[in-house]
Order: sequence, then structure tokens, then C-alpha cells
Amino acid sequence: MESFSEASSVSTTKLISCNDLVFPMLIWGDSKARPVLLLHGFPQEPFTWSRVAEALAQDGVYALAPSQRGYAASARPSGAAAYTFAQFADDVVGIADALGLDKVDLVGFGVGGVQAWMAAARNPARVRSLTSIRFPHPAAFAHALQSNAEQREKWSRVQQDLGAGNPAEKAAAMLADDGAGLRRFLMASGLPEPFLHRYVSRLSEPGALAGALSWNQAISLAEFSKVPAVTVPTLLLWSEGPALGRAAAEASRPYVHATFTDVLVREGNHFLLESSPAAVVEPLRRHLRAT
Repeated sequence: MESFSEASSVSTTKLISCNDLVFPMLIWGDSKARPVLLLHGFPQEPFTWSRVAEALAQDGVYALAPSQRGYAASARPSGAAAYTFAQFADDVVGIADALGLDKVDLVGFGVGGVQAWMAAARNPARVRSLTSIRFPHPAAFAHALQSNAEQREKWSRVQQDLGAGNPAEKAAAMLADDGAGLRRFLMASGLPEPFLHRYVSRLSEPGALAGALSWNQAISLAEFSKVPAVTVPTLLLWSEGPALGRAAAEASRPYVHATFTDVLVREGNHFLLESSPAAVVEPLRRHLRAT
């Protein structure tokens, strides 16, 4: 595993107000440079993007990583109605508006990837390019669940831990006994040890894990199946492992009506940003330079 220490992260912080929430954000690079919005997934945080963002900033990119809805206390509304993928996509536009950005490149991991796909599909004039890490086009994913037994099995395993149920009750169960349930899930999913304590500690803060789990509760395969094709240059970075099989990843191509590149990261696991950041950086650099 590559070295990844907090001391390596050179960033500034900013609070972004939009959609009646305040999103803490880490920023790398020059504000006059090309803006790239980095959208983390579960159970991550803005710091997760550090190695990627530092490399992009060296290329002259303005890298912006917000804490997602539900993760920070200042951006944690109550009630399931405040956690839908339509709202997650609207957060992308709201953050861009608050920063005065007419157009951004979107890079999302996991459910942050779903968010990026949806934001690009709904707001093509605001998105220069799209990169999704470990999540295929939502409609491709929904259809693969219906038609591919391997994908159904992979998804059902994850849903046993994060699926249906009240997020607050599920969070309480996972955090019991010093977070034993959460630790088991993250270790089984391949999270490298240096990140385990950091993520569990942060998600043990009151309401944090319930907010994070609310993203999983928002997943609707009926909604996913209706997401239209995107019309911006798209990169899909994926690895085989928890929640994702080859069929869903390879089914994304028809849902991109623009240049599409898919890259299989063979040396990585689910947590590519934590375990194999260099395998993310180089394809992402090429993608951004080409668009």
C-alpha cells in the first residue's frame, strides 16, 4: 500500500453555504485554475482525496473536495426526505453556484460517483467532464442487478450491512461495542488499516454515521433505471470487488453519448483512493488533459 500521511496534505479550508446547509470543503491549487469537484463516498471525507488533489494541483487544477450532505454537523438535515439523489445532485450545482463556477469537472467515488453521474445527466451545461470511480452509470447498474447473478450477489452482501432499515438504528448497532460492527464491515470491504481508526472515530460523532448511511437508504433502483445518458466526456475507473461486478461496469458505455473510457484497476480493491491513489491519478490526469 502506498504511503498516505496527513502531513502530506497541503490544503486550505472553506465553508460553502448552499441549499440551507453549510458544507466544509478542502481546497488545493489556484482559484483561477480549472475547477475540479471531488465527491467522496462512504465512509470517506474530503481528506480522502488528498493524494489525488495534490497531484491535480501540481497540474494547475483547482481541486475542491466538499464534505457531503449528512457527514458534517453543519450539513446534516434530519429526516429521510432530506436525503435523495435529486438533492445530492442539486448540492453539486449549489456548491458550484456558491463558488461562482459556471462549469466544473466532476469526479466521484462510490455513491459520490452516482451523484456525479446524475448531476452530469441533469446539468450537462454545467459539467465539462465526468469521472466515476467504482460506480457505473446508475441505469447500467440497475439493469445489471436484474440480469446478472454475480452483480445481484455482490450487491446483496453489501445491503445486508447497509441496506433497509432506519439509519439511526442501524448506526447505533454498528457503533455498539466501540464501533465493532462498523470496523468489521470496513475491514471486510478492504479498507487499509491506517484509515480504519480515522473513519470510525469521525463517524462515531453524534449523528455522523446515520447521516452517512442515509445515502444508502436513498438508493432507488427504479430511480436509477431512469437516469438518462450523459453527454460529456466520461471516465469510469473500476475494480472488481464489493458491490460491483464486471457486467455492470461494462454496461455503462451505451449511457455515454460522448467520449467514454473505462479503466480496470487490477491492483486495487474497493477503496482505490486509500489503497491505490496513483492508479487513480494517472488515468484521471490523462482524462482531464484530453477534455
